[in-house]
Amino acid sequence: LPRDLLPEALAAAKLIQDELFRARALAALADKLPSVLPEALAAAKLIQDEESRATALAALADKLPSVLPEALAAAKLIQDEESRATALAALADKLPSVLPEALAAAKLIQNESDRARALAALALSLSKRPTTLFFPVWGQTLHELSLRTRQNLLTDIKTLVPVIFALGGQEAIAEVSCAISNVARWWH
Repeated sequence: LPRDLLPEALAAAKLIQDELFRARALAALADKLPSVLPEALAAAKLIQDEESRATALAALADKLPSVLPEALAAAKLIQDEESRATALAALADKLPSVLPEALAAAKLIQNESDRARALAALALSLSKRPTTLFFPVWGQTLHELSLRTRQNLLTDIKTLVPVIFALGGQEAIAEVSCAISNVARWWH
């Protein structure tokens, strides 16, 4: 697509009625010309279907990291927890500065499997960062997750194994396993 036709193509993409196809078209156009990203992001945020909006946001954030804070803010407004988890997971690895905010949003997801999916994506991203970046957030996260049911906490800990390993290596994994075993004996 020649560059001079991109504004026209963007206008046409914004008129697509099917929101999933509109999201895909916006992402494809943003891939061709980063200068249309702000306008494509604004159009993506108007998509009513939350899953389609999550798809568009994730694709657009992939193209230009400077839109990540705005994409994260829009993703956090998604009401459907599965769609919110999808958007957060897609944004997780893009920009380290949004990781604490994405982690905070993921912890609020009530559905266990959706929260686990979002936390898993974030954990993988966190585990690749210097521990000084995520260690302060870790204690708060673990405390907040411990306020849920025992089953939810165990699922969340399993999901966060990459972070535990990044913080303390095999020894930390062994200590967590031992602590879980000890608590399990108390409840028998």
